[in-house]
Amino acid sequence: MELVPHTFYNRHADILAAQYLSKSFEEVHHAWLHVLDPLLEKRNINVLDIGAGAGRDSAYLAKQGKNNGLHVTAVEPAKLLASIGQQQTLGLSVDWLEDSLPLLNVVSQQDRRYDLILLSAVWMHVPEAERAQALVQLVNLLKPGGKLVITLRHGASNDERVMHQVCANELAQLAKDIDLFTVLVTEKDVDKLGRAEIYWQTVILQLAVG
Repeated sequence: MELVPHTFYNRHADILAAQYLSKSFEEVHHAWLHVLDPLLEKRNINVLDIGAGAGRDSAYLAKQGKNNGLHVTAVEPAKLLASIGQQQTLGLSVDWLEDSLPLLNVVSQQDRRYDLILLSAVWMHVPEAERAQALVQLVNLLKPGGKLVITLRHGASNDERVMHQVCANELAQLAKDIDLFTVLVTEKDVDKLGRAEIYWQTVILQLAVG
């Protein structure tokens, strides 16, 4: 089953990319920068950016960790959107893969574990029935002590994209069942693109060290 209607993202790739790139990483992710900054100071960090879109977040992370050997694996199922992202990350330590939740078959075959996994504006595309499976796949990709950052979109879709309701409490409970503990749950924040009745929330989960 497809995670998202890829045809929508391909058909509107240029418009969507312009929207995504109009806001900086710091603007979109300001609520958890205090968690990210210490991680960026470490050496040889592996980051997985799922739903990497036009490459804004992957490019930022790769640039910030350039001197410390940070590497980003960017995952985007919409080919035309990913091609824009690849241009945004030229010359940076970013590899692009075509894959999607809940299975992440391509990513799982890379035999790599990650210190940080970012799902920005992705979780609302995962049907409730597939979320437990998706989290298990993500846990299997985390290093001990690794962090999983999930942004939650609250608000209905105003186009043909299917967006399911999300809940921080539901996510925390699913995480608890598979030995993830909650590091941070932010308050709901307004949409940075100025869309009324859309709010964002960030949940950070961490895998126990042992």
